Amino acid sequence: MKHLILSILLFSLSLSLYSQWVSLDSGTNQDLWAISFADENVGYAGGGPWQFSSSCVITKTVDGGENWVAQNPVSFVSCIFGLTALNADTIFAVGCNATAYYGLILRSFDGGESWTTKNISNSWGFYCVEFPTESIGYTCGWNGRIYKTIDAGDNWSSLPSGSSLTFRRMSIIDENLGFAACGSDHASTNKIYKTTNGNNWSLIKNFGSSFIIGGMHFFDENNGVVVGVSGSAAAIKRTSDGGENWEDVLTGNHSFVLEALHFDGNRGWAAGKVGGNGAIFYSNNSGETWELNSQELTHTPYGIASADTNYYIAGISGMIMSYSGDPSVGVFSPEKRESLNLFPNPASNIVSVDLINYPSVKSFEIYSIIGGLVLSQNITDEQLLRVDISSLEKGVYLVKLSGEKQNYSSKLIVKN
Repeated sequence: MKHLILSILLFSLSLSLYSQWVSLDSGTNQDLWAISFADENVGYAGGGPWQFSSSCVITKTVDGGENWVAQNPVSFVSCIFGLTALNADTIFAVGCNATAYYGLILRSFDGGESWTTKNISNSWGFYCVEFPTESIGYTCGWNGRIYKTIDAGDNWSSLPSGSSLTFRRMSIIDENLGFAACGSDHASTNKIYKTTNGNNWSLIKNFGSSFIIGGMHFFDENNGVVVGVSGSAAAIKRTSDGGENWEDVLTGNHSFVLEALHFDGNRGWAAGKVGGNGAIFYSNNSGETWELNSQELTHTPYGIASADTNYYIAGISGMIMSYSGDPSVGVFSPEKRESLNLFPNPASNIVSVDLINYPSVKSFEIYSIIGGLVLSQNITDEQLLRVDISSLEKGVYLVKLSGEKQNYSSKLIVKN
């Protein structure tokens, strides 16, 4: 019975101590579909009712997310689905003007104090907006529409997208190179188009019915990541040949629908819904491997952003949550955690670790329950590692094995 209680305690601690997403007061209970930070202090989130029952909403923070102030930038029935902050003052938001089902483009040059409005009559609406430079930007949405501006949003021109389907996601590398994903509707995004001249687009990948794209990011012309769902399970794929071939890089059978993807350098987050709540995966190696970070998001997430060492998620019912610090500390993976053979546990002096299933492991690390590294040891060719923990205070610690490119396994241990 004592061992059963200890196991339950360790499992509970692994979920609570290492799921560090904190709920913020967004200033609104409207659904938030996009979030973007200009710097470590100033950020914006946009949304509104997808049922088009009221006007859209944009909420802003100037203190790193501690406080948010919401506003309705227009008075007509509308919703914002995409948003980007080029800097603290310049913001673009796109969505739908539901009074006539026009594509809606909002722009502010004064930090959201005032907005200019453009309505595009031959599109029902737009899903995302990206600016590779301060003057050149792209947006895409319904009816196969991809629009481009070369004068910071004064004018927008329609591009030959090569499709009449709904474009939901974009990843723009520079003023000429970009990728866009589309499908028969927003929930069926399964095709990827590419431009190499900033104007004409062509199909490079059709996943058919085997995979639905929820988020997409390309690092360059060759390397990219898409997240979504395959059947009823979360799926993450990676390409190194420009999207012609894709490798499955998410292990395990996770019953999620991944709806958002964000990279900050080589660090990436992929988030989606689990029932009425959310879950998020983390990668620290440009999407080559992923581990489950948390299943405790309060609502379904649809937007992810980063600023300095802080990360933010926006979603349904005004949800904004933040994460601070090093995400690689405390990454939780149930399948891998159970496979690590560490004994005895609890332990007083010496802990032995069986490394036979980890031939490429490079380091052994122990972290405190608040995420601080308290002990580390390099590993050469051992198959059975023995670690002296006698200097540690009594308590619960997280043990991690790491390789050159990934965290292989983690497990909680009690020092008595």
